Amino acid sequence: MEKYRLVQEHKGDGEEFLEPSSSCEVRITQQGKPRNYISYAMNLFADGSDTIVLKAMGRAINKAVTIAEILKRKMPLHQVNSLNSVEMIDVFEPLEEGLDTVTSRRYVSCMKITLSKTKEGVDPNDIGYQPPLPTAEMHPGDFHPPREAALIVSS
Repeated sequence: MEKYRLVQEHKGDGEEFLEPSSSCEVRITQQGKPRNYISYAMNLFADGSDTIVLKAMGRAINKAVTIAEILKRKMPLHQVNSLNSVEMIDVFEPLEEGLDTVTSRRYVSCMKITLSKTKEGVDPNDIGYQPPLPTAEMHPGDFHPPREAALIVSS
């Protein structure tokens, strides 16, 4: 493909999945740091949002799942997952005379994770619904028992 250059990249079917659904949306990318996404989501909840939406595509999906699990362990959150795929269409233009324009179509997986403090923000009958974790599994804040704190200080 060194004789071609990418001139256009657009989304085909499933494009509605990528449209912004609300102002409380976090788009997860492969390059971003998880702690930045977590602090941004926690700030959205602290500013009065009852529901946030995490969206990820392709290789960033596993990061979105990790971020959702960390957030669920910080506060009781209802979760709804939805999966989709989006058709990506790439158009390549030749750099040399005599070659044709090449169009490439591929499908990229997408995931949308809705996290809500209340049941009103989610549908409990949805197939991707997960109730909040039991309080025994939650760790709000950076809590270090005395023994762990002593180990952290001594190292």
